[in-house]
Amino acid sequence: MSVHRFRLVAAVISASVVTIGLSGCSVVSAFAPHVDAAIFDTAKELTPGATKAFGSPTFIPADATIIRVDYDTQNTAAILTYTSKTHFVKGTCEKPADIPKPAVQDSWWPTAGVPAKAVSCPGGWSAFTIGNQVYAARPAA
Repeated sequence: MSVHRFRLVAAVISASVVTIGLSGCSVVSAFAPHVDAAIFDTAKELTPGATKAFGSPTFIPADATIIRVDYDTQNTAAILTYTSKTHFVKGTCEKPADIPKPAVQDSWWPTAGVPAKAVSCPGGWSAFTIGNQVYAARPAA
């Protein structure tokens, strides 16, 4: 085999390896979750700018603390939790709904002790309480 033919074969093999490697990265990133998280100490921190990425959950009452939210950056799916003695803003979250099956997952989402029914909240959220802890989920659009 001539030196030029050997170099050509080596160049083709190298290009193939690089192409396969790059396409593999594309495939991996296509399946990677696109989830971000935020934590707010109090409901006062839920300004329009702070909630722009996941939508303002208007049902969260003024006494809510330690508000955690995980949201998909490519659709409207989200989960949140907070502590509150009043649970919801008065006049919201009153209609019965099925317990949500969240599209976003986190270790703080309860798997046991969940009530039989939830309530429907503004913005497409479904919520339920366990004591003074509120959990809510919004499906992907």
